[in-house]
Amino acid sequence: MGLGMDKCCCFIPLRLGTFLIALWFFVVYLLDAVTGFLGSNAVTIYSGQSAKAWYYIGLLLTVIICVGGFFGIIGSLFASRKFAKAFSIIAWISCALSIIKYLISLILMVVYRDTMIQSCKRSGFVGFDNTQVPLSPAALSDSSYYAPVRYPGTLNANATSQEDCEATIKTFLIAYGVVIFVVEVIQIYFAKVVTNYSSRLRNGARHHRLHDQQIKDFEESRYHMSTVY
Repeated sequence: MGLGMDKCCCFIPLRLGTFLIALWFFVVYLLDAVTGFLGSNAVTIYSGQSAKAWYYIGLLLTVIICVGGFFGIIGSLFASRKFAKAFSIIAWISCALSIIKYLISLILMVVYRDTMIQSCKRSGFVGFDNTQVPLSPAALSDSSYYAPVRYPGTLNANATSQEDCEATIKTFLIAYGVVIFVVEVIQIYFAKVVTNYSSRLRNGARHHRLHDQQIKDFEESRYHMSTVY
């Protein structure tokens, strides 16, 4: 086995690596779910705004991945073969669900980019300092003379110009695509590490059973020899 399969990231022991990977799936997707519920997650809000059903489906997928990470934490803490085996399967399922979730979200945002721009013009870009719970797309005038007026404490308190919104959303979509590609590659590697840890536990159990059987056979052979002589 190569170094990359004996260790996580070439230097972290497999058990500790599996724990950290499980913690990754739990914490990252818990934050993803919480920010989605609170309305500060731009991906969740804008993709859900384009297809309302996807808002709830995306959050459900996120919660499922988070629960899978919790199972992995338990399995790695107690070196449980059953939990480790379950998490090795869950890790691959989580990778698949994650790819589906973020790829569909990206497609929806690219296809409905104009809707995002309209919402940005009305309410500003979604963020921690500008939460937006409403899912209904913005309906603004097409007149070149129209510009949303900012009123403190209202939905359009952070209204932004057309030019600023177009530039912000273009940058966001490009950055999101790059980040998600990198994250998914890392998570596929993580799933391989977890699978290797599960195999290591299973093979170790087989080794111990074989070792115990060899001792038993040796003791029995000694007993038979003593009776002969």
